[in-house]
Parts: sequence; C-alpha cells; structure tokens
Amino acid sequence: MAVDRWAGAPPSAPERAASIQVLPPEVVERIAAGEVVERPVSVVRELVDNALDAGASEIKIEIRGGGLRSIRVTDDGTGIAPEQIELALRHHATSKIRGVNDLFQLASLGFRGEALPSIAAVSELSLATATAGAPLGVQVDVRYGVAGNRSYLARPAGTVATVRNLFGNTPARLKFVGSARAESAQISHLVRRYALSRPDVRFRLLLDGHLSLQTSGRGRDQAVGEVFGATVAGALLPLGPRPAGGAELGGLVTASHLTRSSRYHITLLVNGRCVHSRTLLSAFEDGYRPLLPRGRHPMALIALDVPRPAVDVNVHPSKAEVKISGEREIADGLRLAVREVLGRAIGQPPAERVFALGGRQLELPRGIAESGPEWDVATPDRLRAMRVIGQVHGSLIVVEDASGVFLIDQHRAHERAIYELLTRRHAEGRAGQLLLEPLHIELDRHQMARLGPRLPELAALGFVCEWFGGHSYLVRSVPAIPETADLAAVVEELLEMGSDDESDWQHRLLTSVACRAATKRGRALTIAQARELLDLLAGTESPAVCPHGSPIILHLTDRFLERQFHW
Repeated sequence: MAVDRWAGAPPSAPERAASIQVLPPEVVERIAAGEVVERPVSVVRELVDNALDAGASEIKIEIRGGGLRSIRVTDDGTGIAPEQIELALRHHATSKIRGVNDLFQLASLGFRGEALPSIAAVSELSLATATAGAPLGVQVDVRYGVAGNRSYLARPAGTVATVRNLFGNTPARLKFVGSARAESAQISHLVRRYALSRPDVRFRLLLDGHLSLQTSGRGRDQAVGEVFGATVAGALLPLGPRPAGGAELGGLVTASHLTRSSRYHITLLVNGRCVHSRTLLSAFEDGYRPLLPRGRHPMALIALDVPRPAVDVNVHPSKAEVKISGEREIADGLRLAVREVLGRAIGQPPAERVFALGGRQLELPRGIAESGPEWDVATPDRLRAMRVIGQVHGSLIVVEDASGVFLIDQHRAHERAIYELLTRRHAEGRAGQLLLEPLHIELDRHQMARLGPRLPELAALGFVCEWFGGHSYLVRSVPAIPETADLAAVVEELLEMGSDDESDWQHRLLTSVACRAATKRGRALTIAQARELLDLLAGTESPAVCPHGSPIILHLTDRFLERQFHW
C-alpha cells in the first residue's frame, strides 16, 4: 500500500495526561502578586488607595531607585488594630466589602483584599500602624511572603508601609521594569492624578530625596495650580457642571492653543476614581479634533459622577478600568460639552507681557500660545452688541465693546459660518443644489474603488455623483452655499477627499468647501458688510475657532492696553 508522503508521520501514542492537583499556597501567592503588582507604580497605587480609604488627610510618598530600592507611603488615616494586622496580610481579607451586592455600591478605592499580601509576596514589606487612642502601635515585617518580626512601638495614628527590594525573588520580572527614571516618572504622573482627584488631601512626593510635588489640600483650584502650574491653571476653562447621558459632568480643560505632545495630562475620574476608558477619552479628544494639529493633545481634568449601580469596577486587577452602563450616551454628552466650551473660548494676550515696540525692536515677542494666555467667552448676544470700527489690511475686522478691542479674522469667521451652515443642512437632509449643467470628471481605478461605496454619504453632504461609464462620473449637485463661483472648478479635487481612507474625511471635505467659499483675505469690506459677517459669526456654535482649529478672535483687553501705553 502506497504511503502519502504529504500526510506526515503517523501520530505517536498519546502520553498519559498529567493529574490535576491544587497548587501550593506559595505558587498561588506568586500568581496573584503578578496580577496585582506589575511594576513599582502598582505598589504606590495600592498603598495610596489604602491610605485614602483609611480617611487620610495627609499622604507622604518617598521613592528611591524608581521604587525598586524602596517605596515608603506614610498616612495619618485610621490605622489597623494590632489584633488585625496579620489578617490584613492574608489574601481576600478586607474591611471594605461584606458581600456580592457591595461590589455594585462601592465607595472605596480598594475592595479585593489582595494589595498587601501581593506586595508582601514579592518584596520585603514592613508595616507600622496605630489607631487613634491606642497606647501603642504595632509593626510587622514580611520577607517575600514569610512572616518575620512583630514588635510594639509608640507612634501617632496612621500607617507607614515600607517596601524594599521589589521583585528581589522574581528576577525575571525585573527584565520588564524600566529604568529608575522611567519608573519615577510613572509614579510622579500617578501621584499628580491622585492630587487632582482628591484636592482635599495633602500629598507630598519625594524622589530620591528631592521634593517633586507638594499640595496643600485646600480644594480643586489650588490643587490644579500646584499640579499644572499657575500659568496653565490660569488658562483652564470650566467644563460643566452639566448632564452627560446618565452622568453629571464637570472639570477643567485647556483651550485649543495650549497643548502637549502626549495624553499624560488628561485625568479622567469616575466617581472620584482615576480610570482609563478608551470610549470616553476618544470622545473627549473628538471634541478637540477639528481644533488641534495632529500629534497634539489637550490637558484636562474630567470628572464624571455616575450612579454607583451603573459602574462595574471589578474589571481588571489594576482597578484602572471600569465598565459603565450607558457609556456611549455619556461619551456623546462629553464630546458635545467639549465642543461647546472650546468653540466660545477667545484668546487674550496676557496683560503682564509688554508688546510695545522698543527703539530696536523689530517684531513682537513669540510663544504666547504655549505660555498660557487667559481666555474669555464669546456669546451670541455679546458678539451682536459689539461695535464695528473698521478693517485692517483687508483681513481683520476691528470691533469694540466695554471690555476692549477685538480683532476678527474675516476669512476664518466666514469659513466657520459656512461650515456650520453645511453641517446643519446635512443634518436636515437638504445639503445640495442642482447644477445647471452636470460636471464631467474622470477618476482613476483606485479613486473609483474608494469613492464608489461613499456615493450615498457624499450625496448626503451635497455632492450628488453618478457613474457615466468607464472611469467617468457626472456631478449633478454640489453643496448649497451662498458663494459657489469657484466651487465647481475644484469639484474633482474636493471629491478626492471623499476617497480618503481616514475617518474624518467628512469633516475635512466640508472644511475645504467652506474654505473655498469663504470671503478671502484682502477683500475690502464696508462697515455694513463687516456687521453682517459679525452677525453670521454670532449665530454659530463655535465662533472663536475656524473648522481647521485656528483662532478667529483676539481680545485686547482694557487692562492689556493700559499696560502697553502706561495709562
């Protein structure tokens, strides 16, 4: 009988299956520790959570060697009773929940009873604690899961947890830990988030003996200045309070001119817990997307109060992720709130800066946007009440009110008005207007493949196209806007955006249409025409920024003018 050489070798006899057995306690502890304690910042998070749950009003964090040499967290909370300290070091022992239903009404940051035993399994842990009114406190030492000395000492109420030689018994884990500087940066970022989430608590962070952060515990505004710095704190815009889905939304955000290169400066709180939510953070940045350059991110403190039964915090061992019922609706509310706040933020040069030209000065100082200007708010009534003075260089409309002088970019103002007109007409289903003669365009094979599936979406935006055979298309309708003289001539260029693979192609297409149709710089406007354009801008939702994200209005306040002219 022939053997099929492609069939492979005949399977060998199956080996005897290994027997099932219960793992030894030390292996279970090591597995649990690996889930809870991933790196030094995990230890800091668990210890600070315990301190906050204990009602601490002051927490001191001392880090050496990025946390691998030592981590010490000192608090003035309620402490642990001497007879319960060994119990606190056992797995699944906690004072924070009593039953399954408590998981859906959690008011504490910790709840699993895994933090201390997991830390003790991979480090040399010393725990000194005392309760209020007790004559003595107690200290216990645990070395890599093995209990050591127990002693009594006089100390104030609270707890000091000292962790040394982290991962000393698991050298393989050390390969995945970053440098001391990188780990210290992670810890610093975490503690700053805690300071923002609990502005009523005094935090003190020391890195290798040097003070890195100190907060006063005097409330949110003070904490924001201590974490972000006074310059940034002065440039933050209030977000809410307002409803967002089934939640209450509040917080602070930077205007579009003040950005950073990473998302590290966005703090999201859900019921006071620092969490990560891809859906909510994506919605938050969607609110900025038309306003920010690629690769730039805002700074923000976003606080959501959600009914406790609607939040599941038992999702991940790190407790950094939560599941929220109605998360999509909350995300939509957050996105809308951000767009409304940013769309009315007017930039102001800081009054303290001197811009008056000196004898040898040829240009004005630079770097204003990143230095943290103050922000004002443009409302429809305020814009309509402004008095038009004139025009500068055929590009800027000059207006005034009781607070000072405003410079308005006429092209960007008209661009914003047209963009929102197109968006409204798209939502109402009347985006296009028929052309007297259809336009004939030719597309290559790749453009046809990408554009074809989007023809219905393009029609909803005002571009009605139909296949005319071969590589030809007829354009029968373009977006209905007041000025379309040059729009038909660039239809092919605009439609190429509809064939892009990027997710924001609709926004970019409408932005380009609005830019083509808007009043150009260099065009002289009468006072009446400038007034009409200002009224159009007053009717928009975001009068302070154009669809590209550039500023439209600059406010020169009375205080600023007084400073420059020494009035």
